[in-house]
Amino acid sequence: MDISNWIPLYKFDDSGKPQCMTQQTYEPLVSPDGKTYCANYDWQNKYQRIWQPDRIGYTEDVVDYFFYKETDYAHWFGGFDWAPPIIDVDYDNKRIFYGWHGPTCNEIIHTTKDLPGDWKDQLKTIMLDAYNSGVYKLTMYPHCHFFDPHGQMRTIDMYGCVEVADPYIQAKYMDGIIHSTAQFRLDETGDLVDEKYNLETMFKQSLGKHVKWGNEDMNWIYKEIFNA
Repeated sequence: MDISNWIPLYKFDDSGKPQCMTQQTYEPLVSPDGKTYCANYDWQNKYQRIWQPDRIGYTEDVVDYFFYKETDYAHWFGGFDWAPPIIDVDYDNKRIFYGWHGPTCNEIIHTTKDLPGDWKDQLKTIMLDAYNSGVYKLTMYPHCHFFDPHGQMRTIDMYGCVEVADPYIQAKYMDGIIHSTAQFRLDETGDLVDEKYNLETMFKQSLGKHVKWGNEDMNWIYKEIFNA
């Protein structure tokens, strides 16, 4: 697909302005008709260099690694109602295309503030389905979720997944995408194990204190998963 005129997606910041990058991994683009989402893993994309022109660790190897994580887990979750429909995977250009229905939950929270009444139940279903299938999905933020026309919550950003049985990831990959303002999230995981971060710890910290949906934290899901 030709993405030359597609629109970059930003999330709303705490001041209510749509000016924040949604993540540090790929270029998020929406088609002009608003029906298709592209996760563009071209490591030379412009989006990831707007505020950080010199990203030394953001190499082709690092970005390719997360592209394959994205595609692998997108197919892994393909049978769930909350998985985004895969339209196409362009392995040559490292792009995956999903069916899309904006706005994201981040935009809803910062504009109308009118999430559907069952949003917590739907989010819990996504998190528990992923966990029960053997996966920690760390990308649980509002901007990683949207509702389709039938009221079904769907989630994107599958690159942020690790297996429960092996939640470790080589440091060079996480170091290559993490922003300096989020470095503390890696520091919280403790000492490296064989040059790898333990993302189970990051997952628990995310649920326990870092991820917010408006004024709601994710402790209620933490308790469901870990019987805390």
